[in-house]
This record gives sequence, structure tokens and C-alpha cells, in this order.
Amino acid sequence: MGRKVTRIAQEKTAKRLCRSKKKANPMKRKISEISRSSASAKKIKTTQEFEVPEDAEKHYRIIHFLLVFNTISTLVKCVACGEKINFKSCDKQSLGFKIEVKCKMCSEKNYVPSSEKIDQKYEINYRFIFIMRLLGVGSSGCNKFCGLMDLGCTFLDYKSYERYFDKIIEIVENVANRFFSSAANEEKKETMKKNKTSDLTVSGDGSWKKQGFNSLYGVASLIGYYTGKIIDVAVKSAYCEKCKMWENKCKTAEFEEWYEDHVQKNECDKNHAGPAGNMEVNAIVVLLELFKRSMQKFQMMYKNYIGDGDSKTFGGVTNAKPYGENFAIKKKEYIGHVQKRMGARLRNLVKNTVQETKTKGKTIRKKVLSSKEKLTAKLIDKLTIYYGLAIRRNSDSIHKMRTAIWATFFHYSSTDEHPQHEMCPAGADSWCAWQRAFAANEEYQHDYPPFPRDVLEAIKPIYEELSNDVLLECCLGGFTQNNNESFNQLVWKIT
Repeated sequence: MGRKVTRIAQEKTAKRLCRSKKKANPMKRKISEISRSSASAKKIKTTQEFEVPEDAEKHYRIIHFLLVFNTISTLVKCVACGEKINFKSCDKQSLGFKIEVKCKMCSEKNYVPSSEKIDQKYEINYRFIFIMRLLGVGSSGCNKFCGLMDLGCTFLDYKSYERYFDKIIEIVENVANRFFSSAANEEKKETMKKNKTSDLTVSGDGSWKKQGFNSLYGVASLIGYYTGKIIDVAVKSAYCEKCKMWENKCKTAEFEEWYEDHVQKNECDKNHAGPAGNMEVNAIVVLLELFKRSMQKFQMMYKNYIGDGDSKTFGGVTNAKPYGENFAIKKKEYIGHVQKRMGARLRNLVKNTVQETKTKGKTIRKKVLSSKEKLTAKLIDKLTIYYGLAIRRNSDSIHKMRTAIWATFFHYSSTDEHPQHEMCPAGADSWCAWQRAFAANEEYQHDYPPFPRDVLEAIKPIYEELSNDVLLECCLGGFTQNNNESFNQLVWKIT
């Protein structure tokens, strides 16, 4: 009985799956199409990871010194005289120290460092500071942790901590610049293979840590189109801790002397003035900075820039002509932002198309296009997705993009008496049910209401505007900023 019930349940499940496959949304992309244009799939396909050697024998452990080395002293003897060996810690430098190995009889001494050294300072101290900073813990937090863990020290005083941290910054910047140079050279090679030119195509994006007007830190990145690797990064800060410490003395002669030295030594972390919310000005300044230094850092020029729809930001860069009068930088649109324009235009259309009627002295405003049979929120979302798909699937041709965009418009205008599916893709695999039925030589009845005439007249100018040659030319190639947005998310997650 149990087996019979199980078999019946399995048959029902199989039938339900078959029905769901038949009813599946025909506008969904095939897996092969997704793999061709997906930013993540492209990154996985093209990325060549650096092989970092890993030594399984090298690692750190927290031990109880007396317990471990008193036990070891009972097991080892002096090579020269055969007497017992004593172990003692000495020359402590925060978490680093030397282990003194001394024979009781012949007084022979040897010293073993607890870790490797960098510039005569123990590596473990650098490592500890670096990791604690990644966790958001500063000097006082390090001292508190060491005290609570009974590590035998208060770690470092503030000045010593600053010296360690300055060295860490220097090392991190050197490593980052090496990676940026390597990524730029790799991007140049890929560009030469694809386009027979050394002028790069890069995607750029900026982000502040907090939305609104109260963020003190921001970051902007440029990422190579073919490799998906970061080529350059700019950090913007509206805050300097040292300046904050001196602000109570800002009107004294002592402050003037300190500040002059502070600026000359390039120690001030503040490189941005004004509110974080003034993104338009900030974006132009940061982007221009990244473009100007490309020749100095990599001996390369950025020919194509993949960015969002803010034409003022890009216009500010092109007007500045970072590569001279005769070099024109071209804008490539991020399809995700272009797709959002369709939704924004349709929602504004519904919002602003109102009909006023007066009843008993009151004026009633009614949205004309938002009724059930017209532009509902669900239908607007659907049209927005289809608009984006039309560009992504046909990003190699302006004509194909325009045809696919208008295919949706006429598809939802069709009736059984007046079918308008000429622009829909033909064949048995088409997303258009009418074209599939036509290919199978079957009759088809439209199971959805067509757009009313007033809706067609209202949305037609939007389709004309968002299918013009200038806009679609910027979409050729199917570009995306997903890599930059992923990087921004990772930065703020860490910090």
C-alpha cells in the first residue's frame, strides 16, 4: 500500500512539473544565452588566479609558555655536557620575544625568535595590528585584548602603534600597486587581442560608506572590461584624525606650525571638501583624477568608459580632455541603468497622467492609466525586464536591439483580428507564443488583453525615446558595472 501511494505521488509530481514547464515564461533566457552575457560567468571564464604558495608547517599558536617549555626542559639535554636545558623568554617587543636556551652547567646560551622579523620588528605584531584593523579595532582595543587574554603585555603605546601602522600602509600600497599594474598589463594584452589597440575599456563606479550627507569616506574604482580585474582605486576622505585632535588649538601659532608641517609631509588624510551628498561634483573630480594618472601609472589611456546614466559626470571628464584635444573618450552605457529608465518613464507617465473632476465643490484627481486593464505596477515591471532583455540579447547590433524593443510594444498591441507579431522572433523556440503556433501550423488565440488605444498613444513616445540610435549605440557590447558594485559591497563589508 505504501509503495502504491508513493508511486502515485511521484506520477502527480512529474505531471505537475511537465505542466509548469509548458507554462514557463517564454521571455526567460536559455542557459546558453545567460552564460554568454552574464558578468559572473564571464569573470569565472577569464580570470586567472595568482597561485599563492601555502606552507602548511607555518602557522601561529597561542601557548602557555611555562607549561610547554618546563615540560620540554625535562626531555632535552645539552649537546656539549649532557646537562638539563632551561628556557626563558626575554627581549619582549609586544607579542614578539626571544626564547633564551641556556645550559645549567656550561652556561651556553642560544636565542630563538618567537617569529620572523620585518625591519627589526616582529612579524606577529604587524600581523596582529593589520587583522585587528580589518576587524575595526584600533590601538586601545589591541591593548584591551592583550590585557584580557593575559598575554603578558599591554601591546604598544600609541606612538609605537602609529609607526607600525604607517609601515603596514606603505606595504599594502606597494602590494596594491603591483596588482594594479599587473591587472592593467593583462587588460592591455586582452585589448590588443580583441581590438588591435592598446586603448582600454574600463567600467567605473563610486560609492560612499553611508547614503545621504553624513558619510566621511568614499571609494571609486576602475575595472578592466575583458579581465574583470581592478586597475585603479581612489579613496576620498572628509576626515583626518590628526586634524581632529588639533582642532581645539586651531587658532594658535603652535597649530599653524604643526599644520604646515602636516601638509608638507602629505600626512593629512582629508582629500575631500564638501558634503558627501554632492555626488555629481565628487564623481567628476574622482573620475578625472583616475583618468589623468593612467598615463603616469600605466602608460595607457582609457578609450571607452562604462558608466551609469549621469551624462554630467562623464561630460565633466570629456570637457577636461585628460589626454589632450585629439583624443576622444567614448561613453558606454551600463545596461542595468538603461533598463531602469523604461520603468522610471512609465511610472512617471502613470503618475502625471491624471484626470480632474469636480464633485460637490471638490476636485478629484484620478490616474487615468493605472486601472486594471492598463499600466499596472506588475505590467510596468514586466515591460522593463523585457526592454533590458531586448538590449542584452541583441547587444551586437543596433537594428536587432531596436527591432526586439518594438517587438514587445506590438506584441502587447495584438488581437486575434489584428495580430502584430512580425517583429517577434520566428520559429518554434521563439518567446512569442503566436510565432511558436505559426511555426507548428496551429491556430492561436490571444489569452491576454491588448493595450488600449490611449495606453499605446501614451507609451509610444517613451519607446521612441529609449530606442534611438544614440542611446543604443552606447549599449553595443552589452556592458555592465556589476564588477564595480560587487567591489564596493566588499569594501564596505570589510571596513
